[in-house]
Amino acid sequence: MKHILIAIGNKDTVYEDINELAKRFSDTPKNIILSDKNAKGEIIKRASSLFFEDNVVFTIIDPEEKMIEEIKNHLESLKGKASVILYFTSGEITKKDYLDADVIVLEKDTEERIKNKVKNLLKRYNKQMTLNAFEIFKEKIRDESVIEPELIKLINYTGEKKKIDSKDVMALTSETHQDNLIVLFDAFSKKDKKRVLQIIDNLINTMNTPLDAAILIIHSYILRQTRHLLHAKEIEERIPRYGKYSDFVRFFNRWKDTFEIKPIERRHYLPFQNSYYAYKLLEISRQFKKEELLSLLKGLTKIDLGLKRDSISDRRLKLESGLLEII
Repeated sequence: MKHILIAIGNKDTVYEDINELAKRFSDTPKNIILSDKNAKGEIIKRASSLFFEDNVVFTIIDPEEKMIEEIKNHLESLKGKASVILYFTSGEITKKDYLDADVIVLEKDTEERIKNKVKNLLKRYNKQMTLNAFEIFKEKIRDESVIEPELIKLINYTGEKKKIDSKDVMALTSETHQDNLIVLFDAFSKKDKKRVLQIIDNLINTMNTPLDAAILIIHSYILRQTRHLLHAKEIEERIPRYGKYSDFVRFFNRWKDTFEIKPIERRHYLPFQNSYYAYKLLEISRQFKKEELLSLLKGLTKIDLGLKRDSISDRRLKLESGLLEII
């Protein structure tokens, strides 16, 4: 890879693209992002410097051709000291002739990069994914920087299943709200009404679902998690408090294997949840008394009747006021 890279991207993904591009030069790049206005002076100053930090990557966003021609000798002198990315947010760029640089069109490159990331991770964990599942996953996970952690979640979610299909990806979309719900129950335990309303609002706004459907789904999530917390409460005395998550995982997997009968609908039973989710729930359950969780379950059942009986316009009010009554 040459030390100068010309990238054609777009203004909506500038910083995500820059972070990914910088990794082509170093595993731990130090990014210095410059605008067209301050790039000339900074590049000239840096090119004449005798001392240089390792892994520095300069990125100039939308530089004018005139300015590039003025500093091209300084860019050349940076070779061996630092790397340079010239990032253009629009248009067809044909500026390769006056610079010894590679040119990359990110729209095409990103597609291939995502595909390779997913393929390599699946291979590492001995998994396969259907084409339809990949297309849905790609649509759901728009931020390239979170592809790896989200795919790891999906791999963990499918357990021993070798091939990931579209149903698994759709199910994972629901599970991504679990972290918010864990925070929600933490707010419940502290009786923090303001925080509870903020989290409910965040869930509604991030679900990309019509309001009436989002309210019913959120209520269903809270109800299911309350049951999980009751399961955790029943067994928490028999489960040691593990300081390290890795130690808990070993225990959790052994515990799960002791069940002779495996339920068909596993999402309702704590022992068959994602291990990290179970780990967090066991910690949350210790913040509640059993009577508090039973009272919460009773209150949620009352809310459920109201949500299904009242008009759609009243559902959000019914959910929020009902939760505040419970706290």
